[in-house]
Amino acid sequence: MRPLAVSLCLTLAACETTKQAPPDIPTALPAADLTRIDAAISESPRSLAVFHPELSAAPLETSRSAIIVDLDRQRAYVYSASELVAATRIASGKSGFRTPTGDYKIGQKNPGHASNLYGKLVDTQTGQEQPGEFDTRSGPVPEGMEFRGAPMRHFMRFHTLDGKATALGFHQGHVPNRPASHGCIRLPAKSATALYKMIPPGTPVQVYGEKHGQPPRPLPEVQVEAKPRTRESKKTSEVRKKRAPLPR
Repeated sequence: MRPLAVSLCLTLAACETTKQAPPDIPTALPAADLTRIDAAISESPRSLAVFHPELSAAPLETSRSAIIVDLDRQRAYVYSASELVAATRIASGKSGFRTPTGDYKIGQKNPGHASNLYGKLVDTQTGQEQPGEFDTRSGPVPEGMEFRGAPMRHFMRFHTLDGKATALGFHQGHVPNRPASHGCIRLPAKSATALYKMIPPGTPVQVYGEKHGQPPRPLPEVQVEAKPRTRESKKTSEVRKKRAPLPR
């Protein structure tokens, strides 16, 4: 019986160590954080805004970290150990290709990824690109042409929480201060490079958006710090209660 008991204990211990704790991020975003983010991005819109250099210098702890994607503000926020680590501009899915809201996690990572759906047709003899975008779902590649997928450097694919790969992900791309992609989350080049190093597979991703998300999902309530009640205001309140007219 002793070997069985030892085996059972080891199994239970293994379950406890592999059990994932919920991400250690605010349940309501502090209004002060959003103000800091907007100010930092205004100063350097093409770079990753870093607020906690120590945490951003190494891969994040997946059990204590998460990326919040704010489709309506076109921002992404990185939180770890209850601290705002970094933030960046994004470009999410445009009309007709709205980015699906929900909870995901980072799965596949590929620094040199290219799209297998959207890209350019190239003449195999002249090497010239044809004007316009080609969608591989629209039909076969014409004879004499070659399909070259649109580059999606520093690609980090979103997986569902049960591990299924999606067509969504973070990647480097054009970020014009509005939704512009086919559903993925585009990042400025410097942000894409930095986040690729910082974010390991398994990191939770929470996507919100009422105006630009599908289906609509409001951002967690913005938390405004209440002003502490002073003794003076308390006395004033008591005086007002005493002076209040009696009900008739």
